[in-house]
Amino acid sequence: MLRSRPVLAVACVLLGFLAVVAARSRPANPASRLPRQYELAGLIQRQQASAQRLRRQVDDLRSQVDRLVSAGAKTQAAAASRKARLSEASLAAGLVPVRGAGLRITLDDSTLAQSPEGNVNDLVIHSQDVQAAVNAAWRSGAEAISINDQRLVGTSAVLCVGNTLLLNGTVHSPPYVIEAVGAGRDRLESDPLFRRLRADAEAFGLRVKVERDDSLDVAAYKGKTTFKFAQPAA
Repeated sequence: MLRSRPVLAVACVLLGFLAVVAARSRPANPASRLPRQYELAGLIQRQQASAQRLRRQVDDLRSQVDRLVSAGAKTQAAAASRKARLSEASLAAGLVPVRGAGLRITLDDSTLAQSPEGNVNDLVIHSQDVQAAVNAAWRSGAEAISINDQRLVGTSAVLCVGNTLLLNGTVHSPPYVIEAVGAGRDRLESDPLFRRLRADAEAFGLRVKVERDDSLDVAAYKGKTTFKFAQPAA
């Protein structure tokens, strides 16, 4: 037991020596020996490089946003253009109500008991008289026209059935009230068709009245919009 103590002491000294040698043999850290200002300079350079990368990312994201905004604007412009064309087509087809200034033309049979020329038909408003007034109204700038609240569309036909008028599948008797939004009175009165109608009215006592109205209401067409066409036989 006494002889083991010197051996233990030598072993402890040897372990301490090895620990000191190992500590001194570690590779030195050059950065630890740099002055403090050099460490800050390196940190600033790294932060500047990071900020530059972030700025590039921001520029790229802004470019993407600009492209998306531009594409969205084009899409909105295309949608607005389609909506405008649809509105124009709906107006031309008579599918939307129209309100505005225009002319109200009233046509009624004669008050005379006998025709100056002996023909009783001269004293009656016929479909051609109504059609003449309608055509003159279109040519005077009308955007929408109705006859006795029936909207005129591309398939509307003014037809006489005895002493009545057939329009859009409905029957009407005089007086016939034509409302034309957008029609101008001077152009209407100077139209050859309307001038002839005025002459007939004066000759046979037919009643033709034209009034200006700043708030005409022409209703939308309420008839069928699906058409059937003849097909060749097999």
